[in-house]
Amino acid sequence: MIALPHMSETDVDYEDLMSIMARSMRPNQIRRLTPLLARGDMISFAAGAPSPETFPYEELAEMSARAIRDNGRIALQYGPTRGQGKLLQEIAAYMTARGTESEPAHIVMTSGSQQGLDLASRVLLDPGDIALVELPSYVGGMIALHNSRADLRGIAQDKDGMVIEDLEEKLKTLSSERRRVKCVYTIPNFQNPSGVTLAADRRHRLIELAEKYDFLIIEDDPYAEIYFDDSSSRLTPLSALCPSRVIYLSSFSKVLAPGLRMAWVRAPKLVAERIELAKEGADLNSSQLDQSIVLEAVSSGLVQRRLPFIRRFYAARCRAMLDALTANAAGTSRWTVPVGGFFILVTVADGIDTAELLPSMIERGVAYVPGQSFFCDYTGANTIRLAFSKESPEKIAEGIGIMCRGLRERTAVA
Repeated sequence: MIALPHMSETDVDYEDLMSIMARSMRPNQIRRLTPLLARGDMISFAAGAPSPETFPYEELAEMSARAIRDNGRIALQYGPTRGQGKLLQEIAAYMTARGTESEPAHIVMTSGSQQGLDLASRVLLDPGDIALVELPSYVGGMIALHNSRADLRGIAQDKDGMVIEDLEEKLKTLSSERRRVKCVYTIPNFQNPSGVTLAADRRHRLIELAEKYDFLIIEDDPYAEIYFDDSSSRLTPLSALCPSRVIYLSSFSKVLAPGLRMAWVRAPKLVAERIELAKEGADLNSSQLDQSIVLEAVSSGLVQRRLPFIRRFYAARCRAMLDALTANAAGTSRWTVPVGGFFILVTVADGIDTAELLPSMIERGVAYVPGQSFFCDYTGANTIRLAFSKESPEKIAEGIGIMCRGLRERTAVA
């Protein structure tokens, strides 16, 4: 037999073989920072992940063992694409209790809320459709919309969330240009990256505009239960105001453990059916084992029992960061004041590029996420996203002090 010569990878034009979507994919700048954060002495305000101190290790270990020992024939097998029936019922009941009348036919379990964003984008958007997003907005959400080849346009945001006047003005302009707006993507509660919350009156106005201009709202709500005061607990989900116009997403990552990769979509029934079909092509079904564990965590009351502790835990860290910013950055920067969630957005002096400054900060032992990647219009170079979820109050105070000294030095040079 004659051995045939094989081409090496360098001889193959892979780009020419790629789809248009693959050639246009963008990396997640936050995840690119992960290798830089491996130093054990790094004070990290970068990763917006829940603290391992909030994970119920013992309870989850026991639930995992029970799921395999007592229910392994289901927990270790393939399952329905939409999700386990009892878990769908629990989620539907939770949504109904929060004001959004729901039944299992409205719910699809997903492998993390990022999958929900990807599936929702794929079933809604054709290339060139316009998706409106907040300025700034969550990188993962924008990537999902971008990968569906949507045309992303930004809507201004202030301390009360999306500026509805700016939204309405852009809708009028696009309508006059005969451009189709398919959806508005919003994180109304304790937004990532800004930490701001959409005011009650603006929620109603957003729904009115959705009806008037015939678009859907993608409501990304992973931080809903991590509020720091009772007034925030009474925030009405957009899905409760108008279930027929809203695709609602949430997750167990922040209140239980992200390693379980359990989240859900609540959507109008026809939309939920299409999301289910898209998920079938993506992964057949989410982990049955993870669903079994989450089902027991919810039905046993574990999640609800732990929420007061989780809220106090993150509220203390938020207060530590706000106090440290007041002590070190007053008069030189401004920042948002969240009432829940994980994030604060800092705006520094014009002319300072926080991405260029990051390597020197990492050398000093502090990491953050430069803000520009959260802005679909490439503004925001002088902003910083800070996550207070990982570090202790003491480390937060130390890290903010280091960061602010570096910012002052950079401002003096400029």
